[in-house]
Amino acid sequence: MFSSTGQALVILQYHHVDSTTPAVTSISPEQFEQHMQLLEKQNKTVVDLKTALKTLNDGKALPIDSVAITFDDAWESIYLNAYPALKQRNWPFTVFTNTQAVDEKHHKVMSWEQLAELQQNGATIANHTVSHPYLLEKPESLSWTQWLDQEITQAEKRIEEKLGVSHQLLAYPYGEFNLEITRWVKEQGYIAFGQQSGPIGPDSHQQALPRFPAAGIYANPETLKTKLNTLPLAITAEQLVNPVLGEENPPKLSLHVTSNDVYRSQVQCYASGEGSIPTEVIAEKDMLDNQHLTINAQAKEAITAGRSRYNCTIPSRQHRGWFYWYSQVWINTSVSNR
Repeated sequence: MFSSTGQALVILQYHHVDSTTPAVTSISPEQFEQHMQLLEKQNKTVVDLKTALKTLNDGKALPIDSVAITFDDAWESIYLNAYPALKQRNWPFTVFTNTQAVDEKHHKVMSWEQLAELQQNGATIANHTVSHPYLLEKPESLSWTQWLDQEITQAEKRIEEKLGVSHQLLAYPYGEFNLEITRWVKEQGYIAFGQQSGPIGPDSHQQALPRFPAAGIYANPETLKTKLNTLPLAITAEQLVNPVLGEENPPKLSLHVTSNDVYRSQVQCYASGEGSIPTEVIAEKDMLDNQHLTINAQAKEAITAGRSRYNCTIPSRQHRGWFYWYSQVWINTSVSNR
C-alpha cells in the first residue's frame, strides 16, 4: 500500500468560482481563497497535473502531500476570480475546456485569448469535448468511434490549433463513461478523469481517474481537510466496474485489496443519499503474511438518481488521521438531464 510521502495524488475539481452562478457547481471567490489558504496551512504541495501523473506512472515519488487543481468548462469566473489567487502563489492548474463554447463566445465563458494567457502563466488547457454532451447518449446514426472522434478528437485538434498544445488529458462531461469509452480513450492515448471522489496512485485506472469535487455542497473547508488526507486503495485497473446500471439495482460492488496498513474491522462503504451500507470484508493471509481483503458492498435501496456513488474508506494504521478511499460511480441512463 502507499504512504503519504510520494505515491498518492489528490485532485480537486471546480467549475464556477462565482457567487451568482448555480450553487451546485459553484464556489464563491471567498471560499476559493479559503481553500487555497487551507492548502498552505496543511503544507500541501500543489503540482502540475500532467507532470505528476507521469511521475506516478514512471514509478517515481511525488512531492509530499501532492495536490493538483482542476477546473471544468472554462468559465470566465476562473479567469477573473481563481487565476489571480493561483498566479499570486505561482501554482499550476488545469482547465478542461469544451471548445464549442469558446469558439461561439458563450456568455461567461473564457476566450481563446484568455486561455492563452492562462497557459503562458502555468495553466494546462485540456480536453472537455467539443459540445459537452452526455457521452453515453450516442446518436443512433453514429458508431462509437465516429461519436467519440467527433467530440474528443476534434476538441483536441481545436485546442492544438488555437494554443499549440495537445496534452491528451480528458475530463468526461458530467463524469460519465462506460467501459467501451474507456477502451477507445486508451487506444487513442488519452488519460481521462471522472467526477467520482478519491485520490489516485500508480494502480489507478488511467482512463477513469477520480477527482474530489470541491464546490457546491463539497466546498466546506472542514470536510475538504479530510479529503486532502486520503490515500488510494490499490484497486487494480482490471477491477474497474462498468458504471452504467444494469438489471441489478442496487448494484453489488466487490473490491480486492492487498494491504497490511488498514484496519480491516473498520472498512466501511457508503452510498449517496443512504449513508453507510452493508459491507462484508473477507480477510486472508498469504505465506508472506500479506493481508488480502475482499470487500463486498451493496446498498439497501435501488438507485433512482441519474448519478450515484459508493465510497469505501479504511483508516490507515501507519498514518494517523488518514484514510484509504475508493469511489465507484453509478449512472442511471433512464434518467434524462442527469
